[in-house]
Amino acid sequence: MVFGTLLFLDISGGEFMIILLAVFLIFGPRRLPEIARKLGRTMNELKKASNDITREFREETGSIAREFGAARETLRKEGEEIRRSVMEAGQNLNTGQTGNEAPPADPYGIEDVSESETSDNGQGTR
Repeated sequence: MVFGTLLFLDISGGEFMIILLAVFLIFGPRRLPEIARKLGRTMNELKKASNDITREFREETGSIAREFGAARETLRKEGEEIRRSVMEAGQNLNTGQTGNEAPPADPYGIEDVSESETSDNGQGTR
């Protein structure tokens, strides 16, 4: 039944002439220019409203697209910086450089405890 709903929009030349004749007979020749003027103003207002809505929609979607573009660029820069840091760390590991000073021989102090325990006449106190 989709065809039945779309057929009412299909007006041929003959049907249009019959509609114009009916309007002419109903409203008369004196009111026809006034009706045409009102119809033209209404169509013009509808067109302006449609253009305003379209413009506002484009402005809003444009601002959202700019925000997404800025966020994407920030993420790209941060990702590039992380990738560069990881690559440098990998190269430093391959060459044996850490970029820092050499770590202490015993960072947790395990060797100091074992030496003090063995200094008690060779007996460990635990």
